[in-house]
This record gives sequence, C-alpha cells and structure tokens, in this order.
Amino acid sequence: MTDPFAVTMEMDRYLEKQARDPRPRPAFPIRPRPGDDRSYVAARLDDMVADTLRTSPALDYPYIAPGAIYDSVWTWDAYFTGLALPLQHLDHFVGSLRILLEAIRTDGRAASLVEPDGTANYDHMGQPIHAQWALAAIRRTGTEEWLAPYWPALVATRDWHRRECSGRRGLYRWTDESGSGIDNDPAIYGRFGGTVGLVDMNCFHVRELDSMAALAELLGVSGAGEYRREAERLRQAINAFMWDERAGTYRHLDLSDLHRTTHQQVTWEVPLQVGTWGCLFPLWTGVAEPALADRLITEHVLNPHRYLSGFGIRSMAADESMYNNVAMADPSNWQGPVWGLSTFLTCYGLARYGYRTEAVRVASRLVNLMADDLRANGTIHESYHADTGAPLFNPGFISWNLLARRVLDDLEAGVDPTALD
Repeated sequence: MTDPFAVTMEMDRYLEKQARDPRPRPAFPIRPRPGDDRSYVAARLDDMVADTLRTSPALDYPYIAPGAIYDSVWTWDAYFTGLALPLQHLDHFVGSLRILLEAIRTDGRAASLVEPDGTANYDHMGQPIHAQWALAAIRRTGTEEWLAPYWPALVATRDWHRRECSGRRGLYRWTDESGSGIDNDPAIYGRFGGTVGLVDMNCFHVRELDSMAALAELLGVSGAGEYRREAERLRQAINAFMWDERAGTYRHLDLSDLHRTTHQQVTWEVPLQVGTWGCLFPLWTGVAEPALADRLITEHVLNPHRYLSGFGIRSMAADESMYNNVAMADPSNWQGPVWGLSTFLTCYGLARYGYRTEAVRVASRLVNLMADDLRANGTIHESYHADTGAPLFNPGFISWNLLARRVLDDLEAGVDPTALD
C-alpha cells in the first residue's frame, strides 16, 4: 500500500507533472510517517501552556510569552499563541493586546515588544496586527467593553502606517532593515529600510484594514466604509503588482525611491526573485485570486523541490541558492527550516482554497514530528531541519506551536480560527 505520508504525496493535481521531473527527490533520513498523534501532542501541549502565561509587577495585565528563552510580550507570537489558548486563559490573550496598545506612541508607532519591566522596544516595527487581534479577542471571549478606550490608539497606528510606510502602487513598504518576524528573509534583511514591499506585510495590512472596518461597525464609529475600500484597493494591488505570471508566484518588490536616473522616470517595480514563506501569505489571508492560488499551490507549495518538506512547509523554497537549515538566533533562521507558524498558516491557506485533504496531510507531518520530539526530548523546539526533521533550536519554545492543539481538527471541520470570515 502506498504511504500517503511519503515525501511525494498522492495528489492527482500534481503527480503527472512530477513524473516528468528528472531531478532526484530530496532525501529524508528521518522518514515522514503515517499515523495521527494529534491527541498525544494536544495533551502534552496542554501541560505546557503554563509556560506561556506570565505576570509582572511592572505590567497591568497578565500576558503571553513564547516560552524557552523568551519572557517578553512579542506581537505576533502572543497573537498566534492566543488563538490556541484554552478558554480559561483568554485574559492573557486580551492582556497582551492591552499592554501593546498602551505602548503605542502618540505619533502612532507601535512597539515590537514590551519587556517584563515595562520597557517598550521601538527599534523594530511591530507587525500591523492590533485590530485583527482585537477582533479575534472579542470573538473568542464574547466581550467587547474593554475595546472602546483603545480605538484612538488603533486609529493612530493605522495613520502612522499610511504616513510612514506607503509606497508606489498603493502598496506598503517595510521601514526596517530586518525584523518583519521572518527575521532573515533576504528580501529585506540587510537592505535599507523603506525600500521593500513585502508580500506578507501587505497581506497583514489587508487583514488589519478589514478588521478596522469590522471594529468601527461594532463600536458605531465612522470610517468602516473607507477602511473596507482601502482593504479592497490593497488586495487588488497585491494581485496586480506582486504576482509574477511567468513564475506563478507572488514576489516581494523593490519600492525604493532612491533612484539614480538621467531623463527617464522610473515607473516600474523590480521583483525580488527569492521564494520565501512570506510569498505564500496571500493563501492564509485570502488575498489570492482563486486562479492564482491554484498555481501557487500546485506549482510551489506542494512541490517537494520547493516548499513541501517531509515534515511540513519550508520557510524558504529548497531550490533557492541561499536555502539552508543552520540553527541560529538573532536573527532566527527562516531560510529553510520548518516552523510551526509557516506550516500551520500555509495549511489553513490550502484548506481555504479547496485543498483540505492536502492541508491535513501536510499539517500531520509536523504534528507527528512534534510527537517524536516530545517522546525523545520531553519538549518541542522552535524550528526543525526541513530535510532531516532534526530539532534545531530553543527547546521549550511554545508560542505559535500551540496551534498544533487544534489545527488538524480545524482543517477537517472547515474551521479557520485566524480568518475574518
């Protein structure tokens, strides 16, 4: 019997093309295995939830920390962790957001993290995530009375992004040299801030604008219509200008204004030809047009020579020249290793566009690998070697890995806890 969890999955849409591919298959010394370890992993993660729950005398609310060596309130770590927290701990989900909302400066700049001593860090941009977080918190807790005082801060940070990050074609630029969350994405790492339009961050902005519209309606304040129109304009710009028709994938763009020219005005955007997980964000966020999503999924996501690993989704396509699985931090390595976030969000995206069976199979690979890690090492790690499954870094890193508590059930039931619709 064919093993459905082997490196080349049985997918009618893909096998014919792969049969004509002369390249050898990647080797996986630890073979992806069949089985369903979701219950075991969920139970063990339930025991580890306490490692993410923190309080501090310097902070007014309980909060979520990623675990391992980290004890601060980080933006997207706390957001995605909170989406999987058991209901009895949602005060930490809301508390983390309130800490970050109260750290937004008067000019609207958001902090990327807040330390346990109350110090807010503005050295890097915080992801545009606050409004979607607020909406998720309201939906998970069923209460909204805490939100109204924070509406001015949400408006201020949206205005800051418009003022400081807007680029050509209605797209947003990333203003830092690194720190988008996908730390060493070659599209931005080491490049001058304010010069790159990242696919992932533009998709975050679409979700944020849609969430601002929903919150404005909930609060009965003005602006919902404009936020919704702005979201649609950005959605169209991503599909029009970030899609590479020849390659069948989305591309980050060089949006620099630092041009040395003679007489011709620069009226074009140069795509950055590197395939990173950030280029897959239009799937999870629902930004991708259906026909484009089909190409992206069949030609890239489910391609074992690109993103599909025997253990989940690679954070960089395997045929990129800088692909590697080095264990490192500061920056964390997103140039190849399998991460819980890259795998699970991509699987939600697969399911969104009708590839539910494939999504379950891919997510199962990482859930089973986490089970093997727990049995062998008593914990889970921050990332895993995409070609061997070996744990790479930071034992005890819980963070968004907590999504393993629910991802398979969600995918099979058609539930997306991170979707707006």
